[in-house]
Amino acid sequence: MAVGAIGGLTFAWLNIPGGAMSGSVVAVALLSVFGWATSISAPLRYLAMGIIGTAIGSVVGPDTFSHIAAYPASIALMAICVVMMTLASTAVWVWLMGWPRSMAMLASVPGSMSYIVSVSMSMGADAARIAVVQMSRVIFLATVLPWIIVHEVGADFAVLTTLTIDPPLAIVLSLAAGFAVGGFFAYFNITGGMIIGSMVASGALHYFGIAPGRSPTWLMNIGQCLLGAWVGSRFVNFDWSLFARICLGTVIALAAMLAVSILFAMTATKLLGVPFGAALIGYAPGSQEVMVVLALVLGADPVFVAAHHLARFFLISLSLPFLVSWMRKSEGR
Repeated sequence: MAVGAIGGLTFAWLNIPGGAMSGSVVAVALLSVFGWATSISAPLRYLAMGIIGTAIGSVVGPDTFSHIAAYPASIALMAICVVMMTLASTAVWVWLMGWPRSMAMLASVPGSMSYIVSVSMSMGADAARIAVVQMSRVIFLATVLPWIIVHEVGADFAVLTTLTIDPPLAIVLSLAAGFAVGGFFAYFNITGGMIIGSMVASGALHYFGIAPGRSPTWLMNIGQCLLGAWVGSRFVNFDWSLFARICLGTVIALAAMLAVSILFAMTATKLLGVPFGAALIGYAPGSQEVMVVLALVLGADPVFVAAHHLARFFLISLSLPFLVSWMRKSEGR
């Protein structure tokens, strides 16, 4: 946790976009190279999700849902984007790296890593290589995507606007409500329950004016450092030698996926009027928690991003069994 905080605050001090989270990810991932990192316990993960969800909810106001009319069309566009990203990455792994088609596709699906790795094991694929690709994509996106967005929207790396900050009582109330509702959602195994529940609770308080401002920067930095340390700790016992062997393929495949997501984000901006930053983060092949945090710290619409990544999770969860069945038949299994 100390190393994650040092890395995150150093990146934030350097005004690196999304630095508090990406710095923590990088620092703890590097710590794991030397075998000194340990896994982050469940209470700390829930703490991170609760703080992040509360901070996201604090941006809710009467104008937050101004783009909600574009959600159905944008989510449909996102579904096409997911298919095209998966095909582009699969092509890289098959034609450039010589992987079997089923393994290449499982490594390319931008979904829940644990779900995909378990499916790959049931298919007899090389689960280790698939896990390395899926995990590597998270760390690359956390560090690279903010630079792309800041460059495209022409923003400065520093904080873009001066906002009204919640008073201490409102902060305590938002956190208490966020952890209560988030814990309730998590108890019933709702997907992303802790972060979604705390976001809903905090959002309701801010929408109705009970909490009048935004979460303070120090609270957001705590949440980002916690989340970054969690993501970085997933590299504990990581096979770095395997990563080195497939690093080239990972970079090229991710570049192909990002090119597709940028193209679709530009399309959503032109046709639906969705801000480019929100569209790109919403379509990017990263984990829901990391992408929502990036939206928050880069001034994009985190509610829009959360809705799209939740929709993508359900889309992949529902379609992957049929995809696996098709792959098994096509390979004669």
